[in-house]
Amino acid sequence: MAPGLTADWALWGKEPHTNSGYRVLAACPPDRSADFNGDIHHWSPGTPAPGDRLPWITIGPCTAPNGTPTVGVFLLEGTDAVDRTNRPICRISHFAVPAAEVDGLALGWCGLARAALDAAPRLAGAGAAPARLPVTAGGRLVTQVTAHVGPSVTEAVHWLAAAAGYLLDGKVVVTGGRMYDPLVLLDVLDCVAAMLPFGMRRTLSAATWVSSGSEVPMRLYWGVPDEAPGVVSLAWGGELPDVGGLSADARSYRDLLIEAWARHGSEMVLGHLADAREPMDIDGPDAHGEALRVLGGLDPALAVAQEVRAGREVEGDRIDAALRHPLADPRSVTVLSGQKLAGHSTDMAPLARHLKHHEVSAAFRDQLVDDLLNDEPERARGRFQTARAATSGTKEDLEPLDQVLAFVIGEVRDRKGSEAPDPVVEQLLPAVAPFAEGTMAFTQSLLLGTPGLAGRLVHALCAGPDPAADVLAWLRWLGDGSPPRAAGSAELTPLYGLLESGHGTPSRKWTTAHPEAAVRLLGAAAACGRAEYLLQEEFFQRLVNCAFLKTPSDPFEEPPHLLLTRALTHPPQAVRPETAARWDVLCALTGLPPLALLALAEAPEKPGSGGLGPRLDGYVSTLCAELESHTVRSNATLVVQTLLKWVLEVDPQTGEGPGRAGRELTSRLLDRHGPHVQVVADAVRLLTEDPDWHETELDEQWLNRLAGRLPQLSTALTLRVVHRTALRAKDSPEDLGELAAQLYAARRAGAGTDQLCAPLQSWAARERTGHRVLAILTSYRLAWEPYTGVGRALEETQELELAFARGGRDPRIWQHYRDHAIRQLTAERTGIEQEIRDLRHKQRRTEQEIARLRELGATAAAFPTRS
Repeated sequence: MAPGLTADWALWGKEPHTNSGYRVLAACPPDRSADFNGDIHHWSPGTPAPGDRLPWITIGPCTAPNGTPTVGVFLLEGTDAVDRTNRPICRISHFAVPAAEVDGLALGWCGLARAALDAAPRLAGAGAAPARLPVTAGGRLVTQVTAHVGPSVTEAVHWLAAAAGYLLDGKVVVTGGRMYDPLVLLDVLDCVAAMLPFGMRRTLSAATWVSSGSEVPMRLYWGVPDEAPGVVSLAWGGELPDVGGLSADARSYRDLLIEAWARHGSEMVLGHLADAREPMDIDGPDAHGEALRVLGGLDPALAVAQEVRAGREVEGDRIDAALRHPLADPRSVTVLSGQKLAGHSTDMAPLARHLKHHEVSAAFRDQLVDDLLNDEPERARGRFQTARAATSGTKEDLEPLDQVLAFVIGEVRDRKGSEAPDPVVEQLLPAVAPFAEGTMAFTQSLLLGTPGLAGRLVHALCAGPDPAADVLAWLRWLGDGSPPRAAGSAELTPLYGLLESGHGTPSRKWTTAHPEAAVRLLGAAAACGRAEYLLQEEFFQRLVNCAFLKTPSDPFEEPPHLLLTRALTHPPQAVRPETAARWDVLCALTGLPPLALLALAEAPEKPGSGGLGPRLDGYVSTLCAELESHTVRSNATLVVQTLLKWVLEVDPQTGEGPGRAGRELTSRLLDRHGPHVQVVADAVRLLTEDPDWHETELDEQWLNRLAGRLPQLSTALTLRVVHRTALRAKDSPEDLGELAAQLYAARRAGAGTDQLCAPLQSWAARERTGHRVLAILTSYRLAWEPYTGVGRALEETQELELAFARGGRDPRIWQHYRDHAIRQLTAERTGIEQEIRDLRHKQRRTEQEIARLRELGATAAAFPTRS
């Protein structure tokens, strides 16, 4: 039995030859006559004029008494009967078909109408039974519509797509169809509606014709042109509709429909829309958005790309989902990739599989270049890593990414200059995992062929923590499992051997031919924990020569001594004392502190190791041996001076002096009797003269031990007492007297006045500078007077005063003293001047009194004596 639909029904008309009005003449069920009458009146297309081609077919949504949605089919036909005034009587056959059954069969309007036309003649004799509407497979919407439109985009498809867009916006009247069969007319309307999601038919209505001038509720119908507001007239068979009148959302739907049709063909597009049977309200506020959502579900890439092109803001998750969609086309992917790269996300996994498209890879590589040139290496790293992680890791799968990376390397170098820091090999690549051997051939070739580029990568890797494993993995990739041979990076070949087997110390010939590479090898080996294997006697001697090479062997290289200085700033960890000594000889020759000794002193104690002492023994033994070697001998004094300069250094902020390693090294160098004793003595003397040094008890004990072995330090040690006294002295007469006594003793021991001045300047600078200098000079003079008399005491004081005037460490001390002393002397002069004035006044009064007394005596002699 053919599939069919069960429908309630009604016959609407009037009795022949009577004056009665139109009404429901028969219905099933009979008690729904009033409902049917209301639906028929609501969806009435008007009154046909003589000569109109019938039947008129109207389709519209209705509702059963229990609320179940139905599809109302209304067939308006003429009859042979007339009423009492001889006017022809029309009849409407109405079928109320359950909407769920129509949806289940994906039945188009034409299929529904054909079934109704087939069943209508049998209604008069059906009694109270529901009508049976037979349907065939040909009535299914997709089958019906694809029979009329081709798989590609034609003018007919353009017309239907535009009509569907206008239908989303409002009412549409199609004109120019009077001569066509009603089913043909309904077929056109069915094709228009088929361009929208099937679920919208729940609220969509259509009519094959309406009477002229009638105001009808149908959304889509045939008729004459209508200029009423909200109604768009489209001519069938004429020029294509002007899509300029569409709303923005309707235009987006129309454009997406055309793109989807062109990409996927009619059957897939229509089938997708026909499968969207969830009820939708075409009059609802979000009808356009719902339609776009359904259509976009066929090919999210097309849909989202269209939104991007329209300038709409699209969430990143939707762009990612669209890029991941299996149907994403290259044109849409290009648009989506550009939007993806313009955003803040660094997750390029959705983009990775599209890198085989030139436009996408070009956009990706340009973005990486921009990130790197704009000093955003972390963003570039995130983009590159996520794209790489999304591949299978095979050579073929990585090839697009390989080409991108090779381009980025070349472009960045071209734009920054080959001598500038390279953010690709120095920041991007060191932060990603090494490539598998046999992959990334373009990048590999570029790194190996560009002078110095592979070396930059390796040495950037060496700046990371525990880099040995990563460096070896990169070297294996560069050399395809063998020692790599990279232009301008000769050090990579022996470095590979050191890391792979612990062997590979280069020959004298190699080191002589590649001094710059030898220095870079030292730095890389130290970073990777292989300095022990490298700093053997022969290689070490060649590095000593590099410390004095100011001219590079290649114009494009840096001078070896600069490279060596840079390499030595990162000392090796956990090396033997012997290796540490050789490292520090190189440090001393380049003016650096003995970093290896400091690391040796700070290394944690191992059980049973004996502590720092045995390590220093090995260190000093190798140090002295190298100082006597023919390569270092001529610069031995420089090496010792530089070593002691750093280990005996005083921190001016804290006053902290040499640590245990410095004190022990100094003592052990003295144990090695030889030409360096005086160098040690000079270094200790300079230490004792440092006014910032705050000695500890251990320091004092150490100095006393040294004094017993170095008589020439006696003067320096008396000066040290001055320094200690000055550090704790205040302004009290007792403190001034003690400090002056120590100054006198140091001077008698042979200290120069400039040496005496240094601790006094630090003491005076603490507070009341001018007052303190004047006070100590006075106390110093008084300290001399009992032993040498006033003359010599004044001479010594003036000598010390002259040392202050020479400026010493702080010329302002002298200025403060001078200004204070002048103020004091000025005040004293003022007092003396006042005393002089007072004495003169007293002299005048005395002279006056003398004169008065003389005059009085004369006067008395002139008068007789009274009896």
